[in-house]
Amino acid sequence: MRLRRITVTAAAILLGLGGATAIAAPAAASNRLGGVDMQAACNNQYPGQGRIAKVLTYNVYGWKCVTGVVPVAPGDISVWQQCQVQYGAGRGVYAGYTNYYNPYSWSCYL
Repeated sequence: MRLRRITVTAAAILLGLGGATAIAAPAAASNRLGGVDMQAACNNQYPGQGRIAKVLTYNVYGWKCVTGVVPVAPGDISVWQQCQVQYGAGRGVYAGYTNYYNPYSWSCYL
């Protein structure tokens, strides 16, 4: 009987600690700085080539810099690099998205 009481008490304490942990304040979240200017990314990353930003596939990696010349010459956009240009390199700025299937869900964070 005594062992059972100790076990029940210990379980209650552990559950209480878990509940306290669950309601504790979360760690500081990242700060959203703003969106990503994809056209500026093309201009910065492919200067003088007249590439325009287009979504070629409908996910976050669908953004490409393309020319009007046939055949289309796609170029990858470094979203991370553009966040650094827009919001300040060396500050720990990084790119992230909220929905893989929404190419417009990119943002820059600090």
